[in-house]
Amino acid sequence: MEHGTHASHGLSHYFSHDNLHIVLDGQFEQIQADTLMEVLRGNQEHCKRIFIDVRRVAHSQPSAVTSFKSSLRLQGVGPERVYFKGNLGFDLAINGNKVLIVKKEDAILRHEKKYVCKGNCAHCTCGHHHH
Repeated sequence: MEHGTHASHGLSHYFSHDNLHIVLDGQFEQIQADTLMEVLRGNQEHCKRIFIDVRRVAHSQPSAVTSFKSSLRLQGVGPERVYFKGNLGFDLAINGNKVLIVKKEDAILRHEKKYVCKGNCAHCTCGHHHH
């Protein structure tokens, strides 16, 4: 079994608690779909569950999505073991996969503004409160 983080073609993966975690970044094109399937083939027997984080994928190529889904069906990875994180997971998932949506983390990934204390909130605890 592999340990540590490995990265290639906008894809990184690592093991945690007997689960395989894969993170995709950038564009989901054919090379990334092929790399993802290689990682799944090489590691599926060494883990209980597989989490594929697609929240950082900016765009997906339809032919790469179709190719990936076909390969996933043929590969024999138990679909109940595969979890996608992020909305693109709905496009990539096959029957039996699960898609997880994590709203707070999605907001951070979209670089939305966070609350910044201006010192006028009712119960300020940061010490910037103006009296």
